[in-house]
Parts: sequence; C-alpha cells; structure tokens
Amino acid sequence: MAHRSTVRSVPGRKAPADSRVTLAHIMSEHDTNLYGTIHGGVVMKLIDDAAAAAAARHADGPAVTASVDRMTFLAPVRAGDLLSVHAELESAGRTSMATVVRVTSERWNASGPTTDVATARLTFVAIDEHGRPRPVPALITT
Repeated sequence: MAHRSTVRSVPGRKAPADSRVTLAHIMSEHDTNLYGTIHGGVVMKLIDDAAAAAAARHADGPAVTASVDRMTFLAPVRAGDLLSVHAELESAGRTSMATVVRVTSERWNASGPTTDVATARLTFVAIDEHGRPRPVPALITT
C-alpha cells in the first residue's frame, strides 16, 4: 500500500511521498540458497522492482536502472518471512532520480519484531518511447 503525503505537489514538482512505494512478499523455500536463507539476488530484484516503481511514479512514465549506488545486507531472511521493501525518491536531476530503499522482514504467521534486513540507493533515468532520456519533475525538499 502506498502512503501519500499531506504536502501538495505543484505542477512540475513532486514531494518524496508522491513516489513512495511499499512491496510485500512472503518468502518461500524456492527463494533459498544453499545456506537455507533467502538468496541475496532475490532480495536485490525486489529492491530494484520497488525502486523502479518509485522512479516511474515520480517520472510519470518509464524509468530504467542506471546504477546501484549502494546496497547493504544487514540480516538474513528466511523462508516464511514477510519481506517489505520501502522505496521513495531522495533526489531528482534533469532526467535522473536517486531512490532510497529500506527492506524489513517479519514472521508472517506470528506477531513479532520487524528486522531491518537491507538498505540500498539506486539511480534511474526516465526514458521516452524511443528509449532516450527525458526530463522529470523537480523534487520538493522540505
């Protein structure tokens, strides 16, 4: 579920909350590695998916991953965990956008603590129908 800010965007400008996205996924044994934890590549894909959705939401159209600037794994994820991936815009240039992502996990079938499992920062470029960079709205920083 996406959360919306009370800050109103003005034409050509958007607040970080306007792009906020949360994806949730119950991890299964199909996602595990040889150590019995969720494969880092599975988590990386979910991070890229959430960040891409936030960038596309800000750009009002397609955006492609230009770089993974930072990705840090903090704790393992297990099969049966509910993984939540929270992404929003951190900054916007003329055609590029930096997203920040926070990943948490919790046991889906028990009420317990939420664990921070990863953080990331990715850069995206908005593209037009020909795959060329196109301008994006400015980001309101308050």
